[in-house]
Amino acid sequence: MTTTDPVLGRVVRRETHSPRTVATAIVLIVIVLGLAYLGVEIVLRLLSLPPLLVGPGDGLEWLAALPTAQPAAAIIAGSILVALIGLVLVILALSAGRLPKHRMGDEAVVVDNGVIAQALAQHVSDELSLGRENVTVGVAHRAADISVRPQPGLTVDPAAVRAVAEEELSGYRLTPALRVRIRIEKPAQKEPLS
Repeated sequence: MTTTDPVLGRVVRRETHSPRTVATAIVLIVIVLGLAYLGVEIVLRLLSLPPLLVGPGDGLEWLAALPTAQPAAAIIAGSILVALIGLVLVILALSAGRLPKHRMGDEAVVVDNGVIAQALAQHVSDELSLGRENVTVGVAHRAADISVRPQPGLTVDPAAVRAVAEEELSGYRLTPALRVRIRIEKPAQKEPLS
């Protein structure tokens, strides 16, 4: 590669990972709305006007009394809901948001998983003399799942399917590399003519 390797690396990462923009925007909107509401309530309190919903002092007293409030089941359910929302936000913050794409070769070539799946399915069907409609491929981040449904009366060797698929994938030089999983379905039985 050239001297622009760090630049190409950033471009590839940007194309293969989600920036989490939607989740960030939703969290920021909720925070801004909450702070705006709190600001309005404080201003209303300072002007000695009635609160819109709950005054700041009453809200703090309610929060302080919440652990002993009744019904306890509602408090527990609310706590679990808040904990689940927090867990989802932590997972979103820490996990890598992967887009359905892979880097191909050593250059900055990014290929969609659907394109990889279609090319692999076509190659397997051509090499094993199967109808294209009898080969289904799904590509995930680390695996390619290949389902073959042979014509009635034909048998398909799973090892042959694996060898053909692995050889083709090795030629793509994908990053990260894909594991191949093979499933041979039972052939559909023809309906008897009546």
